Amino acid sequence: MERRHWKAVLFIGIAFHALAAFMMPLGLDAHVHATYVTDEMNDGEGHLEWGKLRQDSNQGSIPEETPSNDRWFAWHLLIQLWFTVFGVSIGALHVVSFLIGLGCLSTIYFATKYLFEEERALHITALASIYPPLVRATGRFYQESAILMFVTIAIFCVIKALQNRSDYKWWIFPALSVFVIASFKGMPLWMPLVVLAGFYIIHRVSVNIVAYVVIAVCVELFVVFRNGISPLTIDIALALAASILGAVIFLYAAVLLAKPSPEIRNKDALILQKGTHLALASLLGWVAGLWVSEAALSGTNLIDTIIVLRNNPRYLTLLFVPLLYTRYVNDPSYQLISEKNKRIAYVFLIGMIATNIAVLSLATGERGTAQIGEQLNAEIEEGQDILFLSDSTLAMHRMYTMHLTLDPQNDKPNTAIWRTTASGWETELQQCEALRNVHWIVVDYTGLDELPEGWNAIEIDSELTINEGYRLFEWSGESARCV
Repeated sequence: MERRHWKAVLFIGIAFHALAAFMMPLGLDAHVHATYVTDEMNDGEGHLEWGKLRQDSNQGSIPEETPSNDRWFAWHLLIQLWFTVFGVSIGALHVVSFLIGLGCLSTIYFATKYLFEEERALHITALASIYPPLVRATGRFYQESAILMFVTIAIFCVIKALQNRSDYKWWIFPALSVFVIASFKGMPLWMPLVVLAGFYIIHRVSVNIVAYVVIAVCVELFVVFRNGISPLTIDIALALAASILGAVIFLYAAVLLAKPSPEIRNKDALILQKGTHLALASLLGWVAGLWVSEAALSGTNLIDTIIVLRNNPRYLTLLFVPLLYTRYVNDPSYQLISEKNKRIAYVFLIGMIATNIAVLSLATGERGTAQIGEQLNAEIEEGQDILFLSDSTLAMHRMYTMHLTLDPQNDKPNTAIWRTTASGWETELQQCEALRNVHWIVVDYTGLDELPEGWNAIEIDSELTINEGYRLFEWSGESARCV
């Protein structure tokens, strides 16, 4: 593919990132992290004050403070610094997400140009710019672009360290970056020590595909056991198989463009390959473990959970640069597209561009909870709580999507409480106990057939298109609902 074509792809990719940053709604996790941060800015300690994300009951929530325990310290620090300088708002997060996306692409370009050549830098950066998980990360304010930026610098340093084996300073950043990345994803800080030990051991021993499968299964079992789920289920094997399929799509097709793996003859490339394969095996197990855990905790079957959380293989994004740098180090003449894969590569490039167009087209569509939160910000009074009715698998996450717009400074005393439509919430409203202060009812996209008497439907005032399932109700009685 000619240089001008790669430049066109890069231009299209940057346009995708810009459109994603300002057209797509923030992701569910982004809202949760923003809530933690605004609470810490308000009182010095980051909590989710409406209850934990994984409730013990699948019928509703108990509003209790859930601390972050500094699990996402690095990610939350970045958000807090940005909010401090530019104010708390959804728009501020969209801007910083766009800048992180551009920073990631710039890092890939300059690192590749320095290590290899400008032409390769253009090719890999253009490919990264249209890579759907990165475009989505920019639109949703996910951590993948920031993580890949750290990974790119880290792998750059590793290659320099292998080229200058007596110069140990190059190993400092890769070691530190493992801890930063772990903090971005909320992992315990002892886990990076295990990762570093694994990388140290793996390049000293001979490892075959069976060993990598064992590593993936062990990681999956660890995640499942850590979440209190029984590992004695067929879901373990099914989830791992789905995770491997995700790797084929997210990595082999979209990153390597279906180009067969070359024989690794360069010693430095062999070290990079072993480390990359270890990370791949661990991530496959991690993604599979999350699917199994979420299915068990939410009371849904595995297939439905995988469909809802179908983008979880985005965690594999951090291998984008290591996979390609391994091939570049091994073969100075390696090209992303050659006669071996030209036809299928063009299909995948067009497919990624089409995927981004489709996702961005859908992103301009219907909205809901965040817009309702913005409206409630102006209308809700002290002492008035919100009943959030949702049959969604991620109901608690969706409830928190109205927190940032409802209470940007995290200083309102209002509480939101989640119930499913089949939980008997009507009776609870009459009993005036757990729901005694409920003055507003928010129904999400899963909808509601009918509402008890005494509640007025409030028009959702937004310039954006609101999903018809979302509804807002206010208590219409002349006196307090519960005396």
